[in-house]
Amino acid sequence: MEVRPFGKTGEMFPILSFGGQRIVDEHGCTEEAAVKIVNTAIDRGIRYFDTAWIYSDGQAETRLGKVAKDRRSEMWIATKTWSTNQDKARRQLETSLSRLHTDYVDEWRLHNLYNYERLDAFTGKKGALEAAIRAREEGLVHHIGISGHTDPQILVEALNRFPFDSALIAVSALDHFILSFAEEFLSIANDRGVATIGMKVLGLGSLKHEVERSLRYVFNLPISTVIVGMESMDQLKQNLAIAESFTPMTDEERLNFLKGIISLVRPENIPWKAADWDNPTKWVSRNRKQANA
Repeated sequence: MEVRPFGKTGEMFPILSFGGQRIVDEHGCTEEAAVKIVNTAIDRGIRYFDTAWIYSDGQAETRLGKVAKDRRSEMWIATKTWSTNQDKARRQLETSLSRLHTDYVDEWRLHNLYNYERLDAFTGKKGALEAAIRAREEGLVHHIGISGHTDPQILVEALNRFPFDSALIAVSALDHFILSFAEEFLSIANDRGVATIGMKVLGLGSLKHEVERSLRYVFNLPISTVIVGMESMDQLKQNLAIAESFTPMTDEERLNFLKGIISLVRPENIPWKAADWDNPTKWVSRNRKQANA
């Protein structure tokens, strides 16, 4: 697979990385299957593994940890804190470390900056960012990141407040048409040496009929790596085959792909950009009102 620089960290990662949210019971993936999938991913060259404290009440981290306890040196592990509070975030980190069978994580991420109020809480006094900085000083965290699904300008503002090492962002082809991280965030992050990780590549299933072109579209972007959730060995092998044979899309291929999927650009297919994820009937308003930093 093609490998790319990971921001200013000095690391290089293959273009395909592993999204660890789906190796859980609720996605029909048993523990035995999860362990086999993760081990196979490592054997085939994947190094970057993303997960989070909140995923499936800890099952996602726990299953990743069953491999990490034996193969930690072969894995770059990124996990996240949901809480914006310093003390609660610290406790979530400690729980994550226990589940993952490790004494450090390569990246710890402030999870889902969906509005400016959440950004303020994360970065304000007694916020989770303070916990992250302390954990980095202690060696429990090596790099500090952020993630966002909704409005790229919120993450731009986050970079103005703190020199985050990385950003996990929604960059599916469907995202291209509304509040686009590809258009509004990637160039800024790249100019600042911030590593970028793509997610939502298949639009939570809205693009599952277009796996190859969806992956090629995102690999085409000036992005560090791309995580894809994989709940079966077949999915892993399919995605690896696409990544290993990747060639950039021509302008005409990209145009034809976007023309073919534009009818899918509706709130119910991109709920992370809807006003209400649970009732995705209208788009979220771009929130340019910022609370005090």
